[in-house]
Amino acid sequence: MASPILTPSGHRLLDRRRFLSRTYDGLAGIAMAALLAEGNRSASASVAEDVEHALTPEIDPTRPYAPRRPHFEPRARNVLVIFCAGALSHVDTFDYKPELVRHDGRPMPGGERLVSFQGENGNLTAPLWPFRHRGQSGKKTSDLLPRIGELADDICFLHSLTTKSNTNGPAENVMSTGFTVEGFPSMGAWLTYALGSENHDLPAFVAIEDPRGGPQTGPNNWANGFLPAAFQGTPFSTTKPIRSLGRPGGVSEEADKAALLALRVLNEAHAAHSPGDQELAARIASYELAARMQLSVPDAAAVAAEPEHIHRL
Repeated sequence: MASPILTPSGHRLLDRRRFLSRTYDGLAGIAMAALLAEGNRSASASVAEDVEHALTPEIDPTRPYAPRRPHFEPRARNVLVIFCAGALSHVDTFDYKPELVRHDGRPMPGGERLVSFQGENGNLTAPLWPFRHRGQSGKKTSDLLPRIGELADDICFLHSLTTKSNTNGPAENVMSTGFTVEGFPSMGAWLTYALGSENHDLPAFVAIEDPRGGPQTGPNNWANGFLPAAFQGTPFSTTKPIRSLGRPGGVSEEADKAALLALRVLNEAHAAHSPGDQELAARIASYELAARMQLSVPDAAAVAAEPEHIHRL
């Protein structure tokens, strides 16, 4: 007979007889665990299917910008993102750092000599503009942007954002897509993919570049990534007019309408010949949007250029 297993204190822990007597409990436990695991897998699969059905919008490739119902009633009808490539100094505008004032002109505490890719770091510097309490919230913002400071009670300040990159290009990707590498959809692409647009004559998502220069990663900040190309941002320029809005010289209005009608007939014939071809349907929808833009963009651009309209924005 095998020697019993004893605990360090000398108590009998398990012998052959007790092991065999407990076997029926173990087999029942194994069977119960298997049944529970199978039930959990089924429940998880069902939940996953429900979530996927709720989060994946049904998109008609012939009308990719058709409005889609959100999961809750939105409070905003339009979203305007002002992206400051290269960043605005937060410690000089809305992120008050009292320790910078206390250590102004001194090296980093602890005597640590820090060297970054731009060279050895210098001494600490206090904010270049005085900070004041603003609004009923008492949020401290600097005198550099006093009018924005007057709206402190209407602004949500996030002071907890971090990134894994210390260079502009990948950090810009994080701000626009959530990832440091390229190839992921931008915020505007996701919004357009999920919600569509109530406007049928203009792109749902546009990107207006700074005339002084764009971000380092360029179109990646408004790209569609792995989403259909219909949801990428349409770049507008502040210095160059939109091309191909007018008819070519020497083409009459009647000839232009006839050409568009012939193109529509050809598109419909191609679509009928290739039913279910989503890429063809998406391309046709893109051409039709471009044709509507020829009529709507000039008026929209003229209104946006009015000084009183800019003031209202």
